[in-house]
Amino acid sequence: MVSATRTFAPHTLLIALLAVAGTWLWLEHARAWDLGRSSPVLGYDAAQYAVAARELAEHGRLTTPFALPVELARHPAPPWPLSLVQPGLLLVESGLFRLAGTSSPERMSWLVLVLPFLCYVGTGITLALACARLIADHAPEAPALERFAAASVIGLAFLLDPEAQHYATGGFTELPFTLGLAVAVALLARGGRSQPAGFGVVLGVAGLFRGTILWLAPILAAAYAASAPERRVRAFARVLMGGGLVLAPWWLYKWRAFGNPAWDLSGLSLWDGVGGSTWFSLNHLPQLPSVPKGMEAVGALVQKALHNLPTLLLLLSTGPRAVWFGSLAVAAVMATRATRATRATGRGREAAGLAAAAWALLAMLAVSTFVASITVPLLRYLMPARVLAEAAGLVVLGGLVRRQPAGSAPPVVRGALSVALALLALGWGVAQTLGGLGEAARTARERGTPSASAIAAIAAEIDRRLPPGEPLMSNLGPSLAWATRRPVVHLALTPGDVDACRRLVDFHHVVAVFRDPAHAWPGWTQAVRQPEEAAHDPRWSIASVRTSATDDGFRVVWFELGTLPAPSATGAAGGPGSVHP
Repeated sequence: MVSATRTFAPHTLLIALLAVAGTWLWLEHARAWDLGRSSPVLGYDAAQYAVAARELAEHGRLTTPFALPVELARHPAPPWPLSLVQPGLLLVESGLFRLAGTSSPERMSWLVLVLPFLCYVGTGITLALACARLIADHAPEAPALERFAAASVIGLAFLLDPEAQHYATGGFTELPFTLGLAVAVALLARGGRSQPAGFGVVLGVAGLFRGTILWLAPILAAAYAASAPERRVRAFARVLMGGGLVLAPWWLYKWRAFGNPAWDLSGLSLWDGVGGSTWFSLNHLPQLPSVPKGMEAVGALVQKALHNLPTLLLLLSTGPRAVWFGSLAVAAVMATRATRATRATGRGREAAGLAAAAWALLAMLAVSTFVASITVPLLRYLMPARVLAEAAGLVVLGGLVRRQPAGSAPPVVRGALSVALALLALGWGVAQTLGGLGEAARTARERGTPSASAIAAIAAEIDRRLPPGEPLMSNLGPSLAWATRRPVVHLALTPGDVDACRRLVDFHHVVAVFRDPAHAWPGWTQAVRQPEEAAHDPRWSIASVRTSATDDGFRVVWFELGTLPAPSATGAAGGPGSVHP
């Protein structure tokens, strides 16, 4: 009882410290981002989830009032099936909307921040408690103050990560996914003491938030099986079965809606930059793109990976990250050797757990880096694997410093090195946070989308001019779908491609909103710069044009469409005059 009380008090203090620090850092990032004013709460990604969650909350159906033009090729009529969003965040937001009841769109939009914020703070706390538990297991002689300090550094280092702060201030899926992976890795590090099916359920719940679980789950299942004392093949299978049971309803939905349980429109990002294709050309035409097949596809992706990997690897090696990752690799080798040396003892399972967790983190980071290199080569898409590998590397480096033989490093030297390591981690985190706050403030001033009040004003004008429920097309797609409660098709690639979309969805208005013509999409630059001339262009079915400006200086060009011409056998996807970059 006394031991439990002694453990409870430091853990309670640790949780309180990290909760306060996380809340403060979240508020600072939100202020820098000017959240809710110049930066709408519902950005492009967050709005996609919000409109689908509202559909589920109010109508009990897994559909969305927003679609990219490419989605019209298979499902032309609104509401559309879910081809981009994952079910985890959708279900949570839907539940929050139902609890909140009917309210204004602006007030309801803030509910999308609840889960990301809780997972941001929760991940920091999870990493800290896992660190404290590992020290208690493997260095029970360590003083309680030392365990508390080490755990605090690990938790704060995560909370100081600017990408984690960014994902916490928007309706993103990355942080719930990261929290799920953190729990899974913590269970691994303790020697696979959980049941394999239960471990699989943890992976399945994480997979409800990110489709990347499809290639990370086998890595974690293999790591769990490697740390299992016996029947490794059976343990591997049971882990995957546990995860599959959680994900099965979603796969069934995909199968029924798209004919493929693994269908995900984000898979088109594989071909972004391949053969002249861009994200715009892949997603903003009302037809499924033609992509390479067979060995041609393999060759194209290999070339893309070779082009992008050096940049990603350089980003992963900046600051002390290379030290953290190198320490993790050293720890993986040492734990593997310790596993072999102690296989017959009670310590063998603990060493096996550490080895499995370390190798799993390194493998997840490597696979995530490769996948990013052939899809979207940005460091932000490595965040879940990166932050967990960094935290683990910092933990094991602290352990390596502490375990130096007394003859090679006196206690005072080891203590000084431990303090220096903590200061390095926290100093790097503070520097990263300050840089992130500056970048957020600059981005808020230069955003490509209007402020929340401007979007609300545009939505009000649409509602005054259009009958309820009438679809329209706009580059503010999901944001206007949320604000107007009507179907919205994202802007076509060019004005010449609008008619091809109209043949699938009956709409009569296009609302293009850009900061200025220079910031308009390439295919729309001329139409936004000289909209009156666009109305007289015989290639485009534009009957009239109205222009205005938002209170934050964005140019609004409202195209009212004329009679839809007969399809041309010689035109491109958008009919005569369609021009594609």
